[in-house]
Amino acid sequence: MHTSNNICNRRNFLGGSIAALAGTMAASSCSHSKPDNSLVSQVELVNVSGSSIEPSSIHIKNGFVITMDAKRAIYPQGQVLIRDGKITEVGEQLKKPIKADLILDARQKLVLPGFVNAHAHLQQYFRGVYELIGNFYQVNLPLEGYRTPEDMDALGAASCAELIYGGCTTSLIIYTYPHGFAQAVEKAGNRCVLAADIEQVDLNVLKNGTYKYLPEKGEAAFQRAVDLYNNWHGRADGRITTCMCPKAADLVLPDIYTKIRDFAQEHNLPVTTHLSQTSRESKQVQKLYNKTSTQHLLDMGLLNEKLTGVHCDYITEQDLQLILKSGMGIMHCRSVGNPLMQWRDLGIRVGLGTDDYHHDMLPLLRANLRSRSSRSRRPTFYEILEMATRGGAVAIGLDNEIGSLEAGKKADIITVDLNNPYLTPTREPITSFVLYGSCRDIDNVLVDGLFLKRNGKLTTIDMAETLNVAQNRVIYIIDKFFQEHPEQKKAWESKVPYRI
Repeated sequence: MHTSNNICNRRNFLGGSIAALAGTMAASSCSHSKPDNSLVSQVELVNVSGSSIEPSSIHIKNGFVITMDAKRAIYPQGQVLIRDGKITEVGEQLKKPIKADLILDARQKLVLPGFVNAHAHLQQYFRGVYELIGNFYQVNLPLEGYRTPEDMDALGAASCAELIYGGCTTSLIIYTYPHGFAQAVEKAGNRCVLAADIEQVDLNVLKNGTYKYLPEKGEAAFQRAVDLYNNWHGRADGRITTCMCPKAADLVLPDIYTKIRDFAQEHNLPVTTHLSQTSRESKQVQKLYNKTSTQHLLDMGLLNEKLTGVHCDYITEQDLQLILKSGMGIMHCRSVGNPLMQWRDLGIRVGLGTDDYHHDMLPLLRANLRSRSSRSRRPTFYEILEMATRGGAVAIGLDNEIGSLEAGKKADIITVDLNNPYLTPTREPITSFVLYGSCRDIDNVLVDGLFLKRNGKLTTIDMAETLNVAQNRVIYIIDKFFQEHPEQKKAWESKVPYRI
């Protein structure tokens, strides 16, 4: 385990007096290293609010406190006490009066655990393209080939901004070149389980339906994952941990899966993999091994309680029984045909993830309220919110530390301002927040008891400059993709003739 020795630590952004919270003290700042690509300008992570407060104790009072604990306790006018980054008390009243360094009056606010985004890729550069001409094999996977290690110098802070702004205090992120994103997380202050995705197919020919396996590509990807563990696991005061991620059973051959299994067992790491995500995957695995993807993972010694499978759109009933017996968790995204509540009612660990290019959890919750599965009931408003908090923490194995407001857990907390005409009046604020809330209503975001968003503004990221730099980089990536894939440019232009 590493501890952060970065002088430009996020705690340097926040630290000193209550008066500073009103903006009476200057903000401190630090910067990324310069990206190699000259098109990418410098991004600085700064305290844009002017708040340099780092209170050792915070008293959140008078809020509608949704603990998300196992008893589903709710306190309509509740109190939460934080000391040194951890929750020490939650309830209707504190055990005894306390003079905290900072008092946050949460009247007309929800107070709940931060969202746990259980599966996400850093693919914001897909936006405005994939929604119009989306095809997993002809657009998604080829576009992934345009990623470079330098991208995160431009996009890392923007990714952190998106997650924090929307209340995702913890995320499981999968990215081909994760080092730059880890640097951004270290400075921005959010919590992250980070994986370097491992696959070994030629993406350029896969779009045509041909599987060409490249052993050297698989070895290089595996080494990136090992390097990620060695360089980042346990860094940033433990906020950054790592896991292993073989991309899918049709994209990784057994020799690499075996290396992944052995490394994960040696270092007690979780493993996450896309499982039965497409019919093409199912057909390729059946062709190669004469079995389903789930059975294939079982036979390789990977189907166990340390594994989470993502999507599971094409699992069979026999696969489901193997999953249930193994203790594997499922990371569910947007497939409304999946029997989400059947999985959960069977006792399978289920987390929710935003997946690709848009990491706002609230639209994801609403999408999953519209389940069309004939095998499963629909979730209630409380249940879907529970899956986005404690459920996600359980799925990624961090429920002893995060996911609910309980004494002893880390103070990863969000508040929601109900004082707007979309959320008030209401007789039941949880229902209204799930149905009508937006990330703009999330006015405070704390991780380890430190404000990453305060009164609606990010405190560790200069959002305007960060988004400007990200926009420039994305234009560069997509222009290059279109230049080398003129048929996709033509398809895109047919959808947006007003842009030609």
